[in-house]
This record gives sequence, structure tokens and C-alpha cells, in this order.
Amino acid sequence: MNRKKIRDTVLTLSLILILSFLLNYIWESVHEAFLYEKHSFHAEKYILMMLRVATVDAFIILGIYLGMATLWKDILWLQKMRKLQVYISCLAGLLIAAIIEYWNVQVVKEWSYAPGMPTIFGIGLSPLLQLSTTVLLTFWVVRRILYQKGTC
Repeated sequence: MNRKKIRDTVLTLSLILILSFLLNYIWESVHEAFLYEKHSFHAEKYILMMLRVATVDAFIILGIYLGMATLWKDILWLQKMRKLQVYISCLAGLLIAAIIEYWNVQVVKEWSYAPGMPTIFGIGLSPLLQLSTTVLLTFWVVRRILYQKGTC
């Protein structure tokens, strides 16, 4: 790999991680406050929990990106992002979110939803859509910032 490709790769991966963390922190904070059963702990513990879950979400999105890079055999596939890659990324986010939510709500009962949370098959709609939405938004913004391309 030449220096430019290494630099572009590091920049792309770093920006994906940072942006996906920020987007997921905002999303987690909003739906945690309004759509999950209330937790009985102080603000400091709440913020630490939000930091932890947003970090996990950011690494999941980075994993989706790297999975796509492996599938397409191109670490910088975002430069030439196609509709099929958009669909697969979205589907991966939806599937991973469904597994995480099902496991934590139905199996281990780690959390539960407030009455205001719309559900599909017992899975909260907001968390179900979160990863697929934030993965697409992350990839679109990173592509726009690094390659000045806003469309697929």
C-alpha cells in the first residue's frame, strides 16, 4: 500500500469512528431519555452508560465498514459507494440492531421499553432503526467530507 492509500485509509476509518460515535451518542441519549423504562441512577452513571453504548455502536459501524471492505476487497470502497453497498450496510445495521435488542430485551432482560416506545415483534422501533440510519448517515457524511460526493 502506498502512503496516500494508507493516509486515506486511516483518515476514513478515523472519521467513521468519530462521526458514528457522535451520531449514536445523540440518538442513544434521545431515545434513552424518552423511550426506555427509567433507570434509577445519577447523571454521572447515565453519561458513562451513554458513552459506553455509543462507543459500542461506533465500533459496530466500523465493523460494518470493514466487513464491506472485505466483501468488496477494497478498503476505500466508500469512494465509489454503490446502491448495493448502501442496501447491504443498511440491512447489516438492521439485523445487528434486531439481534442486540431481542437478546437484551427478550432473553437477558437487560432493559425494557417505556409504554411510549413503538415496537415491532417486541423490538423497539427507535433502536431497531438506529444502526441502519446512523450507518448510512455516517457513510454519506464521511464520503461527502473526504470525497465531495453526496450521492450514491
